[in-house]
Amino acid sequence: MSKRNWLKGLRLSIHAPGTGFALMVLALTQVPVAIKNAAEVACIGKASNNIWQKENNHSEANMIAVQRCNGGG
Repeated sequence: MSKRNWLKGLRLSIHAPGTGFALMVLALTQVPVAIKNAAEVACIGKASNNIWQKENNHSEANMIAVQRCNGGG
């Protein structure tokens, strides 16, 4: 049984200009989302710590912090 190299005839190039541009656009569109998520994580951590110091209840502090940081009041 002969081995055939089926990839030999396949011509794909990840170095094409359109591919680089598309990857750059994808990366740039993710930057605002990453900044927002990082800010939410920082807010939740700080708020949770402040609430926990007052109430000494981890689960309640986390729930309240998530609600506050997601705009729940």
